[in-house]
Amino acid sequence: MKTLPSMPTANLDQPRVLVTLDDRHWLLPQTEAYSLESLLDIDSDVQSTHSLGALALAGQWWPVYSLSGELALSATLPESRRLCLLLDNGADRFGLAADRVEMLKSAPTPFPLPACMAMPGSPVQALVQLETGLGYVTDTERLAAWLTAQMEDADNAEV
Repeated sequence: MKTLPSMPTANLDQPRVLVTLDDRHWLLPQTEAYSLESLLDIDSDVQSTHSLGALALAGQWWPVYSLSGELALSATLPESRRLCLLLDNGADRFGLAADRVEMLKSAPTPFPLPACMAMPGSPVQALVQLETGLGYVTDTERLAAWLTAQMEDADNAEV
C-alpha cells in the first residue's frame, strides 16, 4: 500500500460528521460531506469496479461502496445500512453506505495514534473519545486511497 501524506494537526480540529459502520465510528470533515441520499436510489446497473452501483446527482454518477466497520470492502450491502453519504473533497467523489450519519456540533479533541496503530497506508489520522466509545478520524482523500488499495488487492487476488 502506498504511504499517505501526513496531515497537519490543525486540520484535525475542524467540524466532523460521525459515520457509523457496523459498530465502528468514523469521523470525516463536514466540509467533505456533500449529501445524504437514500440507498434505494442506487442504480446497480451503473457499476464501477467493486461498487454497489452508483447514484445520479448534480449531473454525475457517484459510485457507492460498502465497507465494514474495519473498512473492508464488501460486495454486499449489510442489513444495518440505512443511507448513503456522498463525499466530495474536490478531487475524490464517491458514496459510502452507512448505518447512521450525524453532524457533530463541536469537534471532539483528537488524540495522536499510538505507534502500533500508525501503519503506512492506514486511513486513520487520529483517535477521539466519544460517548459511545472510540472514534477514528479520517478524510475523503484517505478513504479514497484506502478504497483504491482494497480494489487493487481484490483484483490481484482474482488473477
